[in-house]
Amino acid sequence: MLTLKRLSLIASILCLSACSTGQNKERLLSAAGFRTVVPSTPTQIAQLKTLPQRQVVPVTKNGKTSFLFADSARNILLIGNQNQYSQFQQYSLQYHLAQDKVEAASLNADASEWGCWGGGFWGPGFY
Repeated sequence: MLTLKRLSLIASILCLSACSTGQNKERLLSAAGFRTVVPSTPTQIAQLKTLPQRQVVPVTKNGKTSFLFADSARNILLIGNQNQYSQFQQYSLQYHLAQDKVEAASLNADASEWGCWGGGFWGPGFY
């Protein structure tokens, strides 16, 4: 099991990376233990294209549920089990919380730049 410090490090690294949402999701899935499969036959490539793209989809076969993430543009399929999917959800939540903190800090920094424009500048009764 990962420690809080390690989860924080993963969230920080992902938050600092400047890449698209799909790639962030792919990185979170990989960090959660999803394995990457590269289709090699024309049949596999065709099947990859029929799956919903860039979203996690549950698939049940023989009573066992697997989670698939297809990206035909990059020609990859990520496959995970229930435990790995739960871990992905935790990482995703950590990532979004970290992103929210960064955005809030940015807004606070922007607001502090208005320093002299605070309420006292205009004097009482200006409203």
